[in-house]
Amino acid sequence: MRILRRADLERLLRPLDVVEALAAAFRDYAAGVVTVPPRTSLPVGDAGLLLVMPAAIAPGAEGGGLGTKLVTFYAGNRERGLPTHLAAYVLLDAGTGRPLALMEGTYLTGLRTGATSALAARHLARPDSRRLVCFGTSVQAEHQLHGLAAVLRLERVTVLGRDATRAAAFAARMQRALGVPVEVARDAAATVGEADVVTCATTAATPLFPGEALRPGTHVDAVGAFQPQHRELDAATLRRARVVVESYAGVLPTAGELVLALQEGAFGREHVAAELAEVVSGGKPGRTTPEEITVFKSVGFALEDLAAARLAYNRAMVENVGTEIDLE
Repeated sequence: MRILRRADLERLLRPLDVVEALAAAFRDYAAGVVTVPPRTSLPVGDAGLLLVMPAAIAPGAEGGGLGTKLVTFYAGNRERGLPTHLAAYVLLDAGTGRPLALMEGTYLTGLRTGATSALAARHLARPDSRRLVCFGTSVQAEHQLHGLAAVLRLERVTVLGRDATRAAAFAARMQRALGVPVEVARDAAATVGEADVVTCATTAATPLFPGEALRPGTHVDAVGAFQPQHRELDAATLRRARVVVESYAGVLPTAGELVLALQEGAFGREHVAAELAEVVSGGKPGRTTPEEITVFKSVGFALEDLAAARLAYNRAMVENVGTEIDLE
């Protein structure tokens, strides 16, 4: 079994390469050669959650793939100086079931989440999108910016965060990393009114901005809320938009944005236009007009972890990266 640490994954994986690996995996999903059972959620008392996320790609599909992620969510970790999400990924041989690799999963999760948003933006954002607004200053927000910058020619980024000091430090760091101006703002409604793309990567339980503030043609990307009682986007945002979800099975029962809006009668289930695999495979359109507002909502999908892990392992074997251990 090969052990891949975070430093190994940083060396092996680039956002745009992960975007392409995800595109292939979602096409496989649309073709029916992928199995992704519902995510298992195990409460750990009042402290946190353990999530188990398996997925399989049939062996005939580019060698196939099999694996599972173990990920925890502990909201109190922020006060401990730890990430709220921590994870490990186990990759297995799809033909024999033999364990192939154990990978640091926290970085893998952040990278694939940003890359999934980038894949969605490729189909849902206007090609001329240049101004991006980012809600959140977390590690995941950083991955969102790197992913979106890989597929959009960004010229300006504006950051909104709860802590002004942290937001300023995040903006300075991302300006160095992206090579474009990154500024901090406080007025959410005014800021999103100037955006081409809005990405939300927060732990907020209530909407971050009023949907009426969005101008025509904006693309909104929401990755933070993943529980039925939490939402980063209000019903007005969704009602005005063409809504594409990561997967029907994963998002519709758990994403508070949709769960609560449907309960409130803001719209019906038919308002959700497509899942990402349908758009990537060409089965359904992404953006249909330049003036259309679009929304991509994700909560995490095990296929994305498997696609990124498979890419990392294949490259590690070619470049001899990581540490090989014998479990017997």
